[in-house]
Amino acid sequence: KGNGFAVSRKVDGRKQHIGCTATAEEGALLYARKLGTEASAAAAAAAAAESMTAAEAEQAAAAEGLTLVRSSRSRSGFEGVCAKSKGRGFKVKRRVDGRTQYIGCTATAEEGALLYARKLGTEASAAAAAAAAAESMTAA
Repeated sequence: KGNGFAVSRKVDGRKQHIGCTATAEEGALLYARKLGTEASAAAAAAAAAESMTAAEAEQAAAAEGLTLVRSSRSRSGFEGVCAKSKGRGFKVKRRVDGRTQYIGCTATAEEGALLYARKLGTEASAAAAAAAAAESMTAA
């Protein structure tokens, strides 16, 4: 741990090792060089387009019949969503059978809550939101 960054990519379903770097920024540069000018610009544009605004995440949850699970105990305001260090987005995880299950990373807390709700499913997200609301009422 803490020995740098391994840089790789998937090509035809197989992992292709690109190299190792001391910093994440050097790793990103190595990856971009491997992709080439046009492909790296297209990948960056696609990544930027994937990020949802808070309103879009709320709308997507409603359209999918999901309930975002709010939490008064979390700084993000959502169950399973915590801010990453240095303001670089949000990490999404949950506990299953005493173990932490990593779900993913998102740009906004609402997008993280949507990811969490998708992992739970329609009924479980509604039940968890109701339980969180009841807990919030008894704590107040």
